[in-house]
This record gives sequence, C-alpha cells and structure tokens, in this order.
Amino acid sequence: MFIIDFDDTLFDTHAMKKILTQSRELAESELAKLLLPDAFLFLHYLKTSNHKLILLSLGDLEFQNKKINATGIANFFDEIIITPDSKELILEKILKQFDGEKDIWFVNDKIEETKKILERFPKLKPVLKKSPQFADEEYCSTLMPCFDTLTQMRQYVEQQLR
Repeated sequence: MFIIDFDDTLFDTHAMKKILTQSRELAESELAKLLLPDAFLFLHYLKTSNHKLILLSLGDLEFQNKKINATGIANFFDEIIITPDSKELILEKILKQFDGEKDIWFVNDKIEETKKILERFPKLKPVLKKSPQFADEEYCSTLMPCFDTLTQMRQYVEQQLR
C-alpha cells in the first residue's frame, strides 16, 4: 500500500504559489500543467503493480479537490483523503484498517512532518520527494530515501519490491 501526499510530491505547489502571488486566479487548465511531469508514470506503475493507493493531503477540501481533479489523477487512487488537520489522526485510522498489510509506504516531501509521523508509526516505509522549500542537505541528513524526481523514486521502489 502507498499513502501519497499531493502538494510538492505530485504537484508543483511551489510554482502555483508564485503564480498566486501575482494576485490572479488559476484556471483549471493552468492547474493541470502543475502536475509534476513524471507523476502519471509513477502512479501508473504503482497502480498496475496492484498496490492500494491512498492520496492523503493536508489543506482546504474545496481547493485541494479542485487541484486534484484538474490534474486528472483521481482515478489512480483507491481513496482520496483531504484533511484540514494533522495527517497523524488519519494515518492512525488507515493503519488500524489495514493492520495486516505487510508494506505500507509513506510518500511525502515534508521532512519534519515525516519524522514526526515515523516516530508514531515506525512500521511505515518513508520515501521523500525533494521539494524546493528544503535544502538537499536537510533531506540527506534524514537518512530516509529521498529523490529529486518521481522517476528516481519509482526505480527505487521497484528495486525494493523485488
């Protein structure tokens, strides 16, 4: 099973924020272009490998849904969960529901959030997608697998699943 974050993991939130600082609204066609270039291939690989996929996103329900729907990735996921609160509460419910699941991967971009989640749920397998909001050194110091692209992450996951 893969629990995957949306912002700055699959979607270029950094670029979106730059556009929004120009104080203009984003059309759905513009939002669609902010999906990371290798996101479809990454999600397609996971889905065709028969893994359950859960999108877990922190933020405003309406705006997150607008971004997710604009990108066209919703159909890859077995479940989409958007929470305005902590991801920890949702993860607790997911992990109880799938208690017997052998491998549960957690794909995220936020270093401190991931560390905190791992302290509480050590059986998760973390994988970090590097975001421009953090320096490479910060990612490297975590000792968690971290990647510049989803293509690199897919290659790592393929090796680990063999």
